[in-house]
Amino acid sequence: MDYPALFQAEAEALLAAATKDLDAPVPSCPGWDNRRLLSHVGRLLDSTVTHLPRGVVDPPPRVERPPAENDALAGYFRRGVAGTLAAFRDLDPAAPAWNFTLEPKVAGFWRRRLAHETQIHAWDAAGAIGETREFDPAFAADGIDEALRVLLPAARAAGLSKPGDGTAHIHLTDTPGEWMISLNGGTVDVTEGHHKGDAGLRGPAGQVLLALWGRVPFDAQGLNAFGDQDLLVALRPT
Repeated sequence: MDYPALFQAEAEALLAAATKDLDAPVPSCPGWDNRRLLSHVGRLLDSTVTHLPRGVVDPPPRVERPPAENDALAGYFRRGVAGTLAAFRDLDPAAPAWNFTLEPKVAGFWRRRLAHETQIHAWDAAGAIGETREFDPAFAADGIDEALRVLLPAARAAGLSKPGDGTAHIHLTDTPGEWMISLNGGTVDVTEGHHKGDAGLRGPAGQVLLALWGRVPFDAQGLNAFGDQDLLVALRPT
């Protein structure tokens, strides 16, 4: 997948939706409004632009708080997008760079991560202004794979995800995608293919992705959940 292009498209969609009403509450992020959502992602991009060129795997320093005024915040976000795209273009994906997961500490990690970060938050911002943003099934399926193989193991190892041991099966209905996830203590094992687990989730990729990120319940429209529902909750990386 062309992650830089996907990131740019999702970031632009997020900015366009959020700036229609920066004070609109975000139903999928209780307690947040579009201003805080745009600030959150903008600050992540500012941090990315700061730490990727360092060529080291040490955690980056904190960046300054984003500006609050409408035009200044939008400009801050645009600069973060432009700087991130420049870093993706100019840096070797294999160059050393910090990340918070168990994956290799290389700059290329952030291409996929930020594409999916903005994908979810573009959906959040659209919902805040009463719009619906559809997911590309293949892109959403890749987001599910990242959540299960990359983010969940890191969260599980750090004790940040909900507890639960057992097996769960996810089966997508609108694009190829099946995963068998085994949770055991602090470890996560993910394989592809069809198997029966202690819990199961079946549905279109976009809805499954939203359920894994806690944006919709596991029994939302289009989804079929089976077995141990607490185990499905344990699949959420946050």
